[in-house]
Amino acid sequence: MNRRTVAQGVAGAAALIAVLTLLARLAGFGRTLVFTNTVGADSTGDTYQAANTVPNIVFEVVAGGALASLVVPMLAGGIAAGDREQVRRTASALLGWTLLVLTPLAVVIALLAEPIARVLLGSGGEAEVELAARFLLVFAPQVVLYGIGIVLTGVLQAHRRFAGPAIAPLLSSLVVAGAYLLFAAIGGARDVDDLTRPAALVLGVGTTLGVAALSLSLLVPVRGLRLGIRPSLRFPVGAAPRVRRLAVAGVLTLAGQQLVAVVAIRLAADGPDGTQVVYAAGLTLFLVPWAALAVPLATSAYPGLAERADAGDAAGYRRALAPVAVLVVAASAVAAGLLVAVSGPMARIFLTGAPVPVVAALRDTIIAFAPGLPGYALVALLTRALYARGLWKAPTVCVVGGWLLAVAADLVLARLLAPQDRGLALAAGHSLGVTVAGLALLAVVARAAGPGALTGVGRSGLAALAAATLGAGAGMLTARALGADPVPGGLGAAVITGLLTGAVALAVALAVMMGTARRPLAEAWQTLRAAERQGPPDGEAHPPVPRLRPSSDRQEVHGD
Repeated sequence: MNRRTVAQGVAGAAALIAVLTLLARLAGFGRTLVFTNTVGADSTGDTYQAANTVPNIVFEVVAGGALASLVVPMLAGGIAAGDREQVRRTASALLGWTLLVLTPLAVVIALLAEPIARVLLGSGGEAEVELAARFLLVFAPQVVLYGIGIVLTGVLQAHRRFAGPAIAPLLSSLVVAGAYLLFAAIGGARDVDDLTRPAALVLGVGTTLGVAALSLSLLVPVRGLRLGIRPSLRFPVGAAPRVRRLAVAGVLTLAGQQLVAVVAIRLAADGPDGTQVVYAAGLTLFLVPWAALAVPLATSAYPGLAERADAGDAAGYRRALAPVAVLVVAASAVAAGLLVAVSGPMARIFLTGAPVPVVAALRDTIIAFAPGLPGYALVALLTRALYARGLWKAPTVCVVGGWLLAVAADLVLARLLAPQDRGLALAAGHSLGVTVAGLALLAVVARAAGPGALTGVGRSGLAALAAATLGAGAGMLTARALGADPVPGGLGAAVITGLLTGAVALAVALAVMMGTARRPLAEAWQTLRAAERQGPPDGEAHPPVPRLRPSSDRQEVHGD
């Protein structure tokens, strides 16, 4: 790889992505905040959330990299070799096949809108089922728009153009938040029985326009690459088998996550009014640190991992992965502790005017989501790392197995816990599933790439877990001392309590980390920065490197 500026290296790119993603997630946070205080946690909000999850789950898979992971490794070799024609043909074929597969799927969702709505809402009333079906008709095109966004995001990330994909969610959130505000301005009702058709149309169309902004805004930076991408169905010679393998991985992972979403919606429908909104709000908060910390590191490292694997540089691959893994584990664990500490204040901010039991239910849901953050962060990084090596069976088994475990846990916990704790039950099931998936992926990476690929993860991970636990405990004790247990009484108290508890939790967690894992963290950061400066001078080619065995052979060797 040619020498690049720090901003073009892993750490620089991760910092850029982190800043832009944080802005986008703050906008997403604001969007959800607007939603909970305009549409609200009643029957209209529950019905909207249930219907919106059908196409929206595709976006969550895209954010996790399941299908975007197909694009980057397919383009990395051609980009590294400077073969623009191969890159153009591969990207065009990926776009063409995505449209071919997803367009009929969108049509099926539209045609089966009412049966899907009945399955999702279960015991919901006829008015709620009818509203959900109308939403699904408007939401169906989102599936195709997500597909376009998947391919364009992968093309940009493979070229190390990270700004566009990081900004797109910000634009989407602004559009959707505008729709929520317009809904409130025209007198949209929180109860389905009182909801007018124009108000429902504003919600549905505004949400789909937000997805259009998310995906189609990427056409601008893609055009700047001057690749001349046009949908086609023909891959370059030899590319199709690898596409099929990675596509199967993406589809199976998607199916597993869709199953979790459907089960969560169905179980939430049997809980008290507002359960759908509570679960969705808890998931939104859970995804903020994941997207702001884990995804930038995983995304910025991915093209380099794919290029090293394609060039056969096994040692370079391990050196590139290990420091990123250390930082991902440490950052996500500390963030989980911080999430627990501020759960009460954040719940009150999200549901400003709601009664204490509903706000407390959101607080408990956030706490139950938090332990899954390190595992989900590992899923984001290690699936990419394994896809870069051409491995797909093992990561697919790990992730799909984790989703199936989450489904089983949801079903069991929903029966064991009271209906008012349904959000907590579903969040706990999610945490169990993604934690097991992340641990399984650690074992697969150690076996496939060697233990050197995870140097420092064990020590820093244990230190981070201790830091998160102590930080969360200190934050919750602070909240109790301020009289904000289980939740603050009003918005002003929530803001003040949130700032204080967050500061205490973060200070304690960082002190523990610096006292127990300063060296592995410093080494990881220094290795990451040093890797950016290594490589031949600009304009010189890579020296010849023995290639890794073909991906089909690696599958056999590693038992995938």
